[in-house]
Amino acid sequence: MSNYNNELIEKERSWWSRNWKWVVPTGGCLTIILLAIILLGTAVFGFVSEVKKGTGADDAFEIARVNKRVQTELGEPIEKDGFGSYNVSINNGHKTAEAKIPIRGPKGEATLYVKTSGSDDDKTYEILEVQVEDTGERIDIREVKLDRRNN
Repeated sequence: MSNYNNELIEKERSWWSRNWKWVVPTGGCLTIILLAIILLGTAVFGFVSEVKKGTGADDAFEIARVNKRVQTELGEPIEKDGFGSYNVSINNGHKTAEAKIPIRGPKGEATLYVKTSGSDDDKTYEILEVQVEDTGERIDIREVKLDRRNN
C-alpha cells in the first residue's frame, strides 16, 4: 500500500500546472485593464492640475490664508475644504479663469471666489473674495500681494 501512496504523490500536479490556462489570460487582461486605468487617471489628474494652476487658485488661497480679516472670521489655520470648481476659457488669446474653492478654519467655513484675466505672467484678479458661510459676508482680498522672491 505504501508504494501506491508514493505513486499518487509523485503524479499529483502543481497548482500552476493545473490552473495556468485560466490564470494567464485573466491575469494578463487584468494587468492591461489596471495599466489603462492608471494611465487614464494620471492623464486626468495632470489635466485637472493644469486647469487648476491656470486659474491662479493656489495663489488666491495663499492670499486668503494670510489675510487678517479672513483669519479673524475663520480662525487659524485656514485649509482647503474639498476640491472646488475650476474653469479656464481662452478666446482669441485672452484668458479668463474662474475658481470656487471651499475653505475652512476652526471658527467656520467659507468659499473663496476667484476670477482672473490675462496671461499667467500678467494675471489680474477681477474677483478675489471670501464669502463667510455663517454671515454671508464677502471679504474682498485683492489688496494683498504675495512676495514670491522668498519662495
